[in-house]
Amino acid sequence: MKELLFEYYDIQAIGLIKLSDVTYKVKEKDRYFVVKIVEDKHLETICEYIDTMHLKCFIQIISNKNNEILTPYQNQYFYVMPYVDTSAGMLKEMKMKFYFETLAYLHYNSFYYTKVNQKYFETLQQDISQIIHERVLYYEQMIQNFENVTMRSPSQWLLVMNYYRIHDALCHANQYLQQYIELTSQYHQIRVCVNYKHFDYEHISLKSNVFISIDKVCIDLPIYDIFDVYQRIPDFLFDLDCFFEYYFKKVQIKEDEKLLLCCLMNVVPIIHYGYDEIENIIKLSRLMYYLDSIQNFIKQL
Repeated sequence: MKELLFEYYDIQAIGLIKLSDVTYKVKEKDRYFVVKIVEDKHLETICEYIDTMHLKCFIQIISNKNNEILTPYQNQYFYVMPYVDTSAGMLKEMKMKFYFETLAYLHYNSFYYTKVNQKYFETLQQDISQIIHERVLYYEQMIQNFENVTMRSPSQWLLVMNYYRIHDALCHANQYLQQYIELTSQYHQIRVCVNYKHFDYEHISLKSNVFISIDKVCIDLPIYDIFDVYQRIPDFLFDLDCFFEYYFKKVQIKEDEKLLLCCLMNVVPIIHYGYDEIENIIKLSRLMYYLDSIQNFIKQL
């Protein structure tokens, strides 16, 4: 890779520091870069769209000698960007604030309507219905297994006592989905925008005011970015006011988007019980807190 960096970017790499399986920090004499390996050329289309819309919230990818953003590498591609500092002590709250403000800017400035036919909604309904059905079967089997146990463990008792909440959430998911399908029965277009879909505290640079790691950026419904963030924080469900103070103040979601978001939120995540009883209790406690949080979230929509 050092040879390619010199040939295509005139970067004289002294060393490569592996940050992940696909990401490297490149050290030159007096500066640093980051190299990211991707499988296809999807990023070219996204970057062209970002440039066309003059969206200023992403890190700038460095073009190679052919004025291209992707360089062939071992049947894949890589792109190069300047290294930016993503550390900010423990200022997760500031990063969250920046993320939602920037997400609102990103969505608001890239909204457009695209034509769809009813097949789009039919396929969406089938896919979500299938997932809901699978979750219903999973938790039904789980509860049946525990009901047949003579001496239940504390985590098994906890699930048996709270199973009704899981069942209710999945029923609500089906109800919201039906409302969404009824509302969109005569729709011929949907509203889409640029989605980041890769929330991570390490992907936010407060010093440079940009998002990094942009290879998952895509065009989709705005609610998928909201749903993605909600699913990406396993340790705690952050203060819901973040949504309403920094995002919904600037972006108003449409009624059909709201129904679909409520549906997705109620599709209960799967938890897997293991041999560690304390870990099992923690998993179910987080799931219960998730169910509490989404109900509070939906009430505010």
